[in-house]
Amino acid sequence: MIAYAHTVRWLALLVIVSFAHPAHAEPWYAGDAGKRRIIRLAAVTGAGGLYLASETVFKDALSPDHCRWCAANSLDSSVRDALVWGDRQRAQTISNITGYFGAPIAMLGLTALASSGADDRTARIIDDAIPILESVAYSQLVVQAIKSAAGRQRPEVHYNTDPNRTPTQDDNASFLSGHSALTFGFAAAAGFVAHRRGYGLEPVIWATGLTLAASTAYLRIAGDKHYFTDVTAGGALGVLAGYAIPRLTGSLPDSVALTPTPNGVALVGSF
Repeated sequence: MIAYAHTVRWLALLVIVSFAHPAHAEPWYAGDAGKRRIIRLAAVTGAGGLYLASETVFKDALSPDHCRWCAANSLDSSVRDALVWGDRQRAQTISNITGYFGAPIAMLGLTALASSGADDRTARIIDDAIPILESVAYSQLVVQAIKSAAGRQRPEVHYNTDPNRTPTQDDNASFLSGHSALTFGFAAAAGFVAHRRGYGLEPVIWATGLTLAASTAYLRIAGDKHYFTDVTAGGALGVLAGYAIPRLTGSLPDSVALTPTPNGVALVGSF
């Protein structure tokens, strides 16, 4: 009798699994779910295009010609003096690598790796990537608006560390740090996706993402591109974006798991 009951339970589990994960899943772009993916991908691509336009075509129009926030407070000055490198260009280059390549590749790559057990692998990877990309793309547009409004002079300009440097339209775009918002946004969004999914790699994703983000923020100060308050505000915005934007857009994935119980199996998660 006991053996029969266990057999029934496992048969029930197999039936539920067969419905939860169809053997022949639809293409990621098919059905209502596919349409939602396409719409969200198109929206985030458009946001990315606007950001690129703000950094290229509209750069001169958006960048303040003169600083509106020129002075450095005592906290920013003391942290800057303690952390700035002698080779500022090297710190800036490394921060670009960790910010624009390291964080995106690591966070998107680790979440894709974490989904290796999913039957609908392509759809799962896309569903996990969308909230991450939305977080960073939309928050970077906010960063651009804040930079344009604040008009804070960069420390390398304020302290005139290189008398021979040529002035640029980027000289008064110190507040807040886009690199920090970007990397902390990737870390937070990927971490929250991993948590919602219940991925075993969640601790690795959080640790890797936050390490890259903190390192990038430090390097922006070391490179004399930003003050401490710039990177702190940027990091806070990135974390807030990683948490809030996927919830506002409805792209944060649901977590559904089949859990054995003493009386059988239970379907648990967020719906």
